[in-house]
Amino acid sequence: MVLTNNIGIMQGRLSPPIDDKIQAYPVKTWQREFEIAKEIGYSAIEWIVENPLEENALMSDSGIKEINKVILDTGVKVDYVCADIFMQQPLVRMSKKIEIENKKYLEQILVNSKEIGAIGVEIPFVDSSSIKNQLEIEELISATIEAFKLAEKIGVKISLETDLNPEEFRELLEKINLPHVMANYDIGNSASLGYDPAEELESYGQKILNVHVKDRKLGGTTVPLGTGNADIKYVFEKLSKMRYEGGITMQAARGKNDVEVATEQLRYTLEIIKHI
Repeated sequence: MVLTNNIGIMQGRLSPPIDDKIQAYPVKTWQREFEIAKEIGYSAIEWIVENPLEENALMSDSGIKEINKVILDTGVKVDYVCADIFMQQPLVRMSKKIEIENKKYLEQILVNSKEIGAIGVEIPFVDSSSIKNQLEIEELISATIEAFKLAEKIGVKISLETDLNPEEFRELLEKINLPHVMANYDIGNSASLGYDPAEELESYGQKILNVHVKDRKLGGTTVPLGTGNADIKYVFEKLSKMRYEGGITMQAARGKNDVEVATEQLRYTLEIIKHI
């Protein structure tokens, strides 16, 4: 069985919500999240980088030392880093000032992610950071190419998450044409967009670095696993047949008790994997 992958959870899901947001960096409780993750059976936490950067432990030398200590103490890793800062100031439609900042931030995130043993850094191009046209593709490639070369040099992979259709996403990856620049596949987001998972996995399945597990209604928001339009079982079956060996990160709907919800989400996912 290939899908014996260790399963991680998105940072912030094991802490009380911050400002009613579904996803945010838990500046005051991130250490405790590693302890909880270990207790309930998760092997990794996908780290979030967002503004304000000065509050994020990954963005300072002392913070990196603390992260590595917590990883060592708990055995819970950080395999992937989610660069949500590029939702706040996208790598498309940039002013010159933002472009300069973004290049600096991306390179710093890559270098610092390597310092904590991360496999890859995810760059989101969804919602406010969606890619709208061919000119924006050229813009993002121009803005990121040096960072992409740096990632290859230091041994960090990059995964792009987009809301492009399967053919467009495949064409984007082919245009970038770097083996370490891959795809993040979000099961729930694709269901919300009405994309066919068979077509997606056929188009770029071999380039998937990490999978986000969530469920969403068609054209709607995140809902509890098994209650939306995402065919999680089918996706895992296809990934297994493809000999997928990348990451799996829970990014599902929250609830009144986030630890209980995260525990049940892990059980739900492992049960699907067990019967494939």
